[in-house]
Amino acid sequence: MDFTSPMLTRRAFAGSAVLFGAALALAPSRAFAVSAAEKQAEADAVRAQLVSLQADLEQAEANYHRAIEERDAARAAMDEQQVLIDASTRRISDLQQRLGDRAVSMYRTGPTGFLDFMLGAKSFDELAQNWDLLNRINDEDARLIEETKQEEARLEAAQEEFAHQERIAADKAAEAERISADANERVEKATVLLNTLDAEARELLEQEQAAAAAEEAARRQTIEERAPAPVAGPIDRGGQTSDNSAAADWALTKIDCPYVLGTAGPDTFDCSGLVVWAYAQIGIHLPHFTESLYAAAKRVVPISQARRGDVLYRYWHCGIALVPGGSKYVHAPTRNARVRDTDPLSWSEFTCALQF
Repeated sequence: MDFTSPMLTRRAFAGSAVLFGAALALAPSRAFAVSAAEKQAEADAVRAQLVSLQADLEQAEANYHRAIEERDAARAAMDEQQVLIDASTRRISDLQQRLGDRAVSMYRTGPTGFLDFMLGAKSFDELAQNWDLLNRINDEDARLIEETKQEEARLEAAQEEFAHQERIAADKAAEAERISADANERVEKATVLLNTLDAEARELLEQEQAAAAAEEAARRQTIEERAPAPVAGPIDRGGQTSDNSAAADWALTKIDCPYVLGTAGPDTFDCSGLVVWAYAQIGIHLPHFTESLYAAAKRVVPISQARRGDVLYRYWHCGIALVPGGSKYVHAPTRNARVRDTDPLSWSEFTCALQF
């Protein structure tokens, strides 16, 4: 770490040097041991915070995409209501025009027109027919009036629903912005935290992270060798799956592109964004949210049955298999990282493969 110290006089410096030398002479191993322990504790504390941050960021990504999906659903509902509003407006205009024409006609003919029509009948049967005709005209007028009222009620309901969905869309858009801003703030804090480590503590941290990854990989390997866990059979939702190995080829062209939350290419990606972009290149359009990818899959199979190009999945994270069995894959890992294909399965802990 960098510390700012007050200026030392030559005499004070000489005295301090003598004392420090004496301390080393008396107990050199303890002096270095304390320093190493402090560095280790510092690295341990940073690692614990980074592990917690990673979990928070994965949840933030899931929450962000959920908010975006809900915003898009609200906007789609607004579009649907707008169609209803436009249709109701046209229908009301037509009904009002017809009622207006009837009113003008009645005004022009006046009451004498009605009497002439009735009294002009030359027989009782004709009089009865004319009376029925007038009743039907009046019934039609009443129907037009009632239909206009109903259409106006539908229009009002559609306008209210439009406004409701508009509020939801705005709220979800704001929520997504808050999630993104909070995640960015957390990443900045983590960056500052890492920058406070000197070279020795940073090296200890890297050693710890590598050791933890190796330990986890060894643990999983031991479990698989001793007692392989039963894997649920495939989930078949119907529909023919295709050979999507070309999606893996496309994803590999984006190696080293930076991770940016909420993006799906062409130069930045989050985990589901890389999947969405790669599949779009082969004509398959997928939702930009990990959980929606799972819901949209035609088949869900164990990792061992993954094919090249299948989407590897666990809650809040996904990647694309590069080899059968998914032991090698490409993904956009997390903030402050880049698209890569070098992580073991133990890093991502995928639970199944999605086929489309």
